[in-house]
Amino acid sequence: MYGTLLLMSLLSFFGCGHDTPAPLESIHFSATHGYHAYSNIGYKAERLSNGASRVTVEVGNDRDRVFETDGSLIDTLELIVRQYRMDRFKGHYQPRMEIMDGDSWSMEIKFSDGTHSSCSGYMAYPPGKGAEAIGKTEGILSRWLYQEPAEEIALVSFRYELYNEEGSEAFSFQKKDSIYTVSSRPLGADKPFVSDAGDKDLSRQLANIIRWNHMGSYTGENLAEEDTSRPRWILTAEYENGQRIEAMDYLDRPVGDSWRLGVPSLSEMELRRDTEETFSREMHRIEELEAK
Repeated sequence: MYGTLLLMSLLSFFGCGHDTPAPLESIHFSATHGYHAYSNIGYKAERLSNGASRVTVEVGNDRDRVFETDGSLIDTLELIVRQYRMDRFKGHYQPRMEIMDGDSWSMEIKFSDGTHSSCSGYMAYPPGKGAEAIGKTEGILSRWLYQEPAEEIALVSFRYELYNEEGSEAFSFQKKDSIYTVSSRPLGADKPFVSDAGDKDLSRQLANIIRWNHMGSYTGENLAEEDTSRPRWILTAEYENGQRIEAMDYLDRPVGDSWRLGVPSLSEMELRRDTEETFSREMHRIEELEAK
């Protein structure tokens, strides 16, 4: 019943239904949230000739990640485009008053008959239910942000260290043959929790943390010139293909210098949070396993 009513409603937008509108061919959507470095996330969903859907996720300086799925994805997006008449969204939308450190978005829609429309906005949306339409579109596409391509290379080692006025903490992971060693020492702990019963999936989870906090393109301090007298954080990691990441920054650096040097301070905060949560879950899993 709901589907029938929705179909009738959509047909009412395009006349009596005798002229079938051209199918949605692709939709390209991107959003930037505040002045957060590397915050620009882009998505492109397109209909393939075999009826399937292809999704491309564009994240900062990281390489694009491509997925193929069934046609229901592009069909769902088309339903939203038709429901909200998003083909009528044109031009740039902005608030009457100047707003600093806000969110922006842009979108381009193409149909199979060659027609297209494009629009963008900064802290503003098309009138009516424009904000709702944009929100639904981003909500559907952002589900692919944390999907994992099968060919992704996992980590063989990971170590995060923090040194500040409260003390120090360290979390590490090491893969050797079929042994997965994990170590967790949060702030205030006298000695680390160490176990060789780590989950092999942890390497993939940690690779995700590095990727989505953009540590692969981090431009902080040179680890070889580490000043151990200053509060700081350090990340080192190595992949199965031999690629190595070394990142470090000082916590007493003025914010202005951080932005000037291209250091994504907020990304490090998220890196720390994601690392602590991941290792906490893993330690809990191991403790439950050993208690059986």
